[in-house]
Amino acid sequence: MKTIAIVSTAGGAGRTMLAASLAVLLARRGREVVALDFDPQNILGSWLGLDTLASDGIAQALIDVSHVWHAHTWRNDEGVLFVPHGQLTLAEAAACSARLAANPQWLAGAISEIGLADTGVVLIDTPRYPSPQADHAARAADLVLCVCPPEPAACATFVAHLPALRESCADVRLVVNRLNPAREMQRDVLAMLRVAAGGTPVAQRIHLDAAMPESLARGGWLFDEAPHSQASHDLHGLAQHVDAWLPAHTARAPS
Repeated sequence: MKTIAIVSTAGGAGRTMLAASLAVLLARRGREVVALDFDPQNILGSWLGLDTLASDGIAQALIDVSHVWHAHTWRNDEGVLFVPHGQLTLAEAAACSARLAANPQWLAGAISEIGLADTGVVLIDTPRYPSPQADHAARAADLVLCVCPPEPAACATFVAHLPALRESCADVRLVVNRLNPAREMQRDVLAMLRVAAGGTPVAQRIHLDAAMPESLARGGWLFDEAPHSQASHDLHGLAQHVDAWLPAHTARAPS
């Protein structure tokens, strides 16, 4: 079993969309997939098919050691096992942060309780890095995918936090999201990023597609509704990149 953390150093980078899309595409390739929501926004389930925000989840185990978070998992129609974060009050959120600060290996221990085959994968959605949750996810991960829009501020924060991310996880790769080649500034930013990131591998570039939020609103996936779009091709490319990184398995035919 491998663990992948999806992080970003800028808000609105699209990490939750990518976490959900990657979970579904890997499941369609025959992988056992667990999608773990470790973001207090608690919205990953909305992408995976839940109609309401999950009230209970893994965060409650940080507050109450007797809480059995495994009882609140849910499997969607694609076969992805979803672990919700759960709803928290402000006081509970502060208590969770304190617990995480006191036990840097808490999430790694929780993930070790998930019984997947060697070829399975746990995908962790996180809040913006740095944060206690994102730090735990990076430390627990075998691979960190850092999602970065090709904007000056987002790239600057990525470069600033890259040393800390590499200290937490030896394998950090970049996913450039919402790329619009028509914008000259973005091409310039990407060129500077390649230099400043010091050889950080680029897992995939994903192009901007205005149909993405519309697909979510309809409860569908862009790669099903617009399979020939550039963004759909890019998402499949990211899934291929991760699938090749994971231990070899015999993939089932797509449904």
